[in-house]
This record gives sequence, structure tokens and C-alpha cells, in this order.
Amino acid sequence: MSERKIYFKILMAICLSMLVVVVGFRGFTKIMGVGSDTLMGRVDQARNALPEIIKEEKDLVMMFGSSMVRAGFSPRQFDREMKNAGVLVKSYNFGFGGLNPYFQDVLATRIKEQFDAGNKRLKLTIIEFNPFQTTTTRRNGAIALEESFLGLLGTDEELLNIAKSDLRKGIRMANIKYLRDGISAEMVTSFYGRMFAEPRPRTDLPRDSEEHQKRLQEVGEALNKKFDEEYPNFVDSQWSMDWQGGGTIPEERSEETLKLFDEYYALLQSDHRMDNARLNRVHTADIEELNFDPLLMDSFINLVKTFQQFSDQVEVVILPQNRKWIKNPPEAIARFDRAVEKIQNETKAKVRNFDRSGRYDYTMFSDATHLARYLGDVPFTNHLIEVYEPILRRD
Repeated sequence: MSERKIYFKILMAICLSMLVVVVGFRGFTKIMGVGSDTLMGRVDQARNALPEIIKEEKDLVMMFGSSMVRAGFSPRQFDREMKNAGVLVKSYNFGFGGLNPYFQDVLATRIKEQFDAGNKRLKLTIIEFNPFQTTTTRRNGAIALEESFLGLLGTDEELLNIAKSDLRKGIRMANIKYLRDGISAEMVTSFYGRMFAEPRPRTDLPRDSEEHQKRLQEVGEALNKKFDEEYPNFVDSQWSMDWQGGGTIPEERSEETLKLFDEYYALLQSDHRMDNARLNRVHTADIEELNFDPLLMDSFINLVKTFQQFSDQVEVVILPQNRKWIKNPPEAIARFDRAVEKIQNETKAKVRNFDRSGRYDYTMFSDATHLARYLGDVPFTNHLIEVYEPILRRD
């Protein structure tokens, strides 16, 4: 056999082996139930909506942040009440769970590129500073995701630049983006590592009674049924253009549905569930001590500066937390105040702390941090309207 044929067979064997590995890896992650749609579904859907958003003739308002923004800001309510006050805007909820400021910084750049290409500006950008998303604990918990998120959010040019400075990393990220459906080997290792990790602390408070748990399940199922009845034409998505990235609004729901929501959250707000939610945030995000990560702080400041390049006005807000359960010691409050001062000094953006307004109590939350549907998002959105209606009218 000639050397040429031998080399060809070796090459074919290598290619076949790579194909088997790629197919096996994608099959494995599919069985695990993870992929780019799991990681980035809402982000991708929002990004895909940007060309249509940019065509909107009304002044544009964007609220950008974490899952707390996703839960707490109702854009359709915001627009309706602004219209009633004589201010015509179109607002969008760009709140995404699981993205710390390092990832948000990259996403902000992608959004800016779309607006620049469409020669469009935002009238107002409201950016959430989420303190517990900016801690060292939070960053350490997301390190396994970094290459996956950056591979999915990064452009070909950025991946090429990475490859020029670190060839192995560049090839690895290209594999993640184009061959592995956004899943890195570190993610898989981390997934299984959690099975053997020390379990997070659990509350010592009494468990909910079986009757309580049963009723919670019944009400949850009833609400799902009501949703199907009241929104028969809804196309399932994580970010709906029709709803401007937000959720449902009470004006669309029946009286019976609203009563079910009241009961559902009353059941959900048990001491056992709330304390477990608190402990989870302590374990995964250092929510009480707030030891800030320098890189995440710099990333947040940079994303604010990015939005300032294509927004007429940018403000930073701190959303309310469930202060019945989340308590910060004086040292943590001092660290938080220094972080806010740093943001103000380096961006010159106004920072508004809704968490210190005294207007939000535990009944408005679905857990330790997220505002509840209707009970929390409606009051918070109304609060935003009070603040920003005079500003938007003046401008």
C-alpha cells in the first residue's frame, strides 16, 4: 500500500473519530436536557427581535438586567400608563437569568452593534445593578459556563482574535460554538461534580404540611389551565415580541385567575420555602455578605458605558429584595455603598435605589429576591412610571 493511501486512511480514521465524538457529545447533552436553547433561549430570542425593535417609530425604552428585571418589569403596563399620561414610548424587558455582568457586558456590545447598524438610539435605558450577581461567589459558580457563553455570544472576529493570542482556547471555543451546541467540557464536568459536592445548607424551619403542599400543587395546575384558556393562541417562547419581553398583565386575566394568583403566592410565601430561597442565594451568590468581584464590577461599569454610547439617557437602578429574609450586616452595606459610589464616579450615571424606598414588603415577592406576578411587578412598574414619566415628558 502506498504512503499516500496510508495517510488518507489515517486522515479518514481521525475524521470519523471526531464525528463519533461530536455526535456522541451532542447526544449526551441532549439526554441531559441542555444545549444552546437551554443556556441562551431567552437571550437569543431577544437578540433575534432587535431588527424589529429598531424599526419601531416610537421612542424606545429598555430595561436591562437579571431575572429580577424579567420578573419585576411589565413593559406593556409601563407603555399603557405612559400613554395615559400623554407620553408615547415602546419599552422592552431585557432581563435574563444566569448572566452575570461579565456576560452582560458582551451582550450589551451585541445590542449596540444592532442599534448602530440600524442607525437607531434608545431614548432611555434603565440598567439594573444586581449586587449579588456581582460577587466573587457568583463568578466562581459561573466559571464553567464562561467559554460556553462567550462562544455563543462572541462574533467570528472575536473568536479569531482569541485564537491569535491563545490558539488552543480559540479552537476550543470554536468547537463549542459550532460543534458542541454551546456546551463545554467544563460544563459537563461541573454538572456531574455537583452530584458529589457538599450539599448546600437547608433551613431548620418546619416543613410545609402535606395539605399545604398538595394545595400549592393544585393551585399551580389550575393556573396553568387558566393560562391555556385565556391565551389559546400563545406561541410558547421565553421572550415574546408580542409581550415585549415581559409577562402577562392583570387586565387580561379573569377575576377567578387573579384570586388563584393571590392564593398561590400566599402558599408559596411559607417560612420554610422563603428561608430555603435565602440559603440558596447565600450559597450561590453571597447575597448577605456581598464580597464584590473586581472583574464583575469592571464589567458592569463597562456595560453601562456601552449603553451610554447609543442611549439618550442611562440610569442605574437597584431593585427591591425581600427584606423580611435578606439581611445585610453593616460591613456588607458599606461594601455595597462603595460599589454604588464607584459606579457613579466612573459612569456619571444616576443610581436609584428602589430597595431602600420602604414601599415593598414580603407579600410582594415569590421568593427571597424576585417580585411576584401582579402582586410585585405591578407596584414596581408603577414606581418606575412615577420616576420616569416626568423625565420622558421633559425630554
